Amino acid sequence: MRLILGFYLGLLAALTSLAVLGGVLLLSETGPDTAVEDAADDHGYDFVLWEVENFPRRWIYKVHNLFESRSDETDEATVQRYFELTREIAGLQGEAAAQELADARKDRDAIEGDVEDILEGRMTAILDDEGLALEPPLFNDLGLIFPPVDFELDAPPRVLAVSPRDRIALVDSYLLEPGLRREQFGGIEEKAESENEATDGVSALVVGTGGVATYPSVLSADDSYEELMDTAFHEWLHHYLAFFPLGSSYFKGGEVKTLNESVASIGGRELAAAYFERYGGSDVPAPQTSPAPAPSVEPVFDFTDEMRALRREVEALLAEGKVPEAESLMEDRRQEFIANGYLVRRINQAYFAFNGFYAFSAGSIDPIGPKLQELFEREGSPGAFLRVVRGITSRTELDQAVASASG
Repeated sequence: MRLILGFYLGLLAALTSLAVLGGVLLLSETGPDTAVEDAADDHGYDFVLWEVENFPRRWIYKVHNLFESRSDETDEATVQRYFELTREIAGLQGEAAAQELADARKDRDAIEGDVEDILEGRMTAILDDEGLALEPPLFNDLGLIFPPVDFELDAPPRVLAVSPRDRIALVDSYLLEPGLRREQFGGIEEKAESENEATDGVSALVVGTGGVATYPSVLSADDSYEELMDTAFHEWLHHYLAFFPLGSSYFKGGEVKTLNESVASIGGRELAAAYFERYGGSDVPAPQTSPAPAPSVEPVFDFTDEMRALRREVEALLAEGKVPEAESLMEDRRQEFIANGYLVRRINQAYFAFNGFYAFSAGSIDPIGPKLQELFEREGSPGAFLRVVRGITSRTELDQAVASASG
């Protein structure tokens, strides 16, 4: 029965992947031929190759290790060893220690499949605890977690985000190959911007991603334990929500996309907290128990507050048609951020457009975030929260849900 069930779920996931790939291929064949696309295509992320290489791995691993049994103690030791090696690799990056770095990566690669399987199994248990099992056809009495939790630890792609210069709006975004060097970012941005000077032109920015909700998801192999679990749940929630109104409306953009990303942010964070409460092992230091230090005489520079204030000023200038003034202000403030220890490479319209979809980011001033947080606190658990928000597709519906939870 387990083999039949695994094959069935694998088949459904494969069909989902093929549908996504078909959409990507159709877009590449019929989409507009623009200079921005040319800039992105020079370093484009190959969805097809990544899926072909990575989709079968989970199922091959499952079959290969079907009769293998592991103890909880062995699993925990394997997971801890993986993140010890990740910290070691991070420490060797800036040193002339090529052999030590190669050895550490080899050791980590050797246990990567086991770690993926262990973490996927633990995540599945947490999702089941939260009542997030779905009921696929033919197996509606089994309470399965669907889509199955599946991710690959790899280098996630980067994104080329594009906004008009005269307003903040994400009009295009393209996934780029993960191996880009920072010195290449400026050239890609310059090409996208310089060849699009009709009307008021565009603003472009190359940004990093912690993960992408392909199926399987691609997650950064170099993240800390806490960061990885947060992102793993976040990306799985995109898979899950795709079967409900909130997720199926994602590509309409606007407030639906902001709702979706913000729900995944809250849900991912809270499910990760439930994970560490159950399994322990977080590599984040415990809170200090010593008395809080006396308030500093010097005012503390609050990055989030300052960035949100800057966005409001920029939007006001753009509304008055003062594009050069807005761009000059962003660069002046960026230098202030650097002086206060925040090394922001570039701030422009695309920066705010991309980050604006994440209602909890410093670049967002959208009230959707606080409203969703209030709804979560009233519902009291990740599962209860997600069962409510998965059907929401507008600010009005969110307001109604908050009001109903308050009643």
